[in-house]
Amino acid sequence: MLRFTPLVAGSLALALASPAAHCCESRVNFQLNCMGCHLADGTGEPGRVPSLRHSLVQFSGMPAGREFVLRVPGVAQSPLSDEETAALLNWMARALSDLPPAADFVDYTAEEVARFRHEPLADVAAARARVLKGSRRPGDGERARKPESR
Repeated sequence: MLRFTPLVAGSLALALASPAAHCCESRVNFQLNCMGCHLADGTGEPGRVPSLRHSLVQFSGMPAGREFVLRVPGVAQSPLSDEETAALLNWMARALSDLPPAADFVDYTAEEVARFRHEPLADVAAARARVLKGSRRPGDGERARKPESR
């Protein structure tokens, strides 16, 4: 019979903190929070849900694109923590993209996620089009408005 000793607890904590465990956590978070729309392989649904395979790395390589990714409803309204969201986006860029991240790819951070995710986009398609055309900010004039308090 295995006893739960401090040594076993420490070994378990170390194993869960390893990069492999972090990858597994991100994969599970993808399955639970993203796969319903973006499908198991990230291809999405043409005309309805964009493919992560063709766009995530591209968007992640430009400031306006990163902000866009962090403000889409699925990210902005995700129940995941900022740290889990950053880890998930980094995993998706490496595991689901048809374009490999460049050698100078900058990982998403919890701080970056926290800075942008609390301003969800009101018109995702228009913001996406602006980013693809080279706009500075994906949501200028497109932030979802909070109801005014009276």
